[in-house]
Amino acid sequence: MRRIFPNGKGALNGKTSLGPKTQEEEEGMKSDWIQRILVVGAGTTGHSLAQTFAQGGYPVALVDIDGEALDRAARLIASNLKTLEDLGLLDMTRGKEIIERIRFSTSLEEGVRDADLAVEAIFEDPEAKEALFERLEELCPGRTILASNTSYLNIFELKTLKRHDKIIITHWYAPPHIIPLVDVVKGPRTSRETAETVKELLTKLGKKPVVMDKFIPGFIVNRLQRALAREIFHLLDSGYATAEDIDTAVKASLGIRIPILGVVQRYDFAGIDLAYQFMKNPSIHLASEDKPPETLKRLVDRGHLGVKSGRGFYDYSDKKMEEIMRDRDIKLIKLKNFLDII
Repeated sequence: MRRIFPNGKGALNGKTSLGPKTQEEEEGMKSDWIQRILVVGAGTTGHSLAQTFAQGGYPVALVDIDGEALDRAARLIASNLKTLEDLGLLDMTRGKEIIERIRFSTSLEEGVRDADLAVEAIFEDPEAKEALFERLEELCPGRTILASNTSYLNIFELKTLKRHDKIIITHWYAPPHIIPLVDVVKGPRTSRETAETVKELLTKLGKKPVVMDKFIPGFIVNRLQRALAREIFHLLDSGYATAEDIDTAVKASLGIRIPILGVVQRYDFAGIDLAYQFMKNPSIHLASEDKPPETLKRLVDRGHLGVKSGRGFYDYSDKKMEEIMRDRDIKLIKLKNFLDII
């Protein structure tokens, strides 16, 4: 099995930035000045972001006000790296080097020191994000690019923003150290240089950045998932199918087809004329109510919040979180590696 991250900067798809560059590449590297990364928020996404940058060879400060969150992040990162080692995708000595590149801290003032890129990955609360960005603008060096991992908030409308040209959204998908896609969303006053620098940096990390020239809540994939969610919870709330039935149906159909054809190209194979006729079919009425699904409300009321609480639609209480994440990651990595070669 091929190895990745053998030395220096690299990414999960086996690409590395250490190979010889052409003269054009040497002259055109806009992101070379970015040397140090700050990640604020050590939760589900934040710890994986820190790991991703550290795997790419960058010193990272991972900051969270909750010391327990930092401890949990350290354990999850170690577990993630062990998974890569066990799959033969990471040398054992490299795992130690990666962890050593991450500095865990509860002090934002300490973390921002010399940061060239600051990535915000805290919870989706407008007031909390505005307060954080205000502090980042105050503490970070003038050159620092400020990126938000928000899924749907328009951070470009935050009233306290000052360095508008250096503000951008980089929305990652869980788990960031495996999933390639990153939404890169420009604001009305985000500079072209900022967008190009961030895109280039993400590409160096082996990611697939999709740049959107203007903001729309949810971007691309989250909007598609939101539309899908309406039908999922309509089927559940109305008793048409169980959670297991829906997952089985999707894994045995869309799950196989989408990685190859996406969601648009498949119309070419189905036939555009047939797709047009199908879309006119009056017998299929899609769910249109935009209200919290009763199925979700019942689970929340019971404290069944998913993997983090040990139970959601499925029961995870017999395994530690690290084991659950490891099982998921192994399957995702194997699928991604297969898709990379077809």
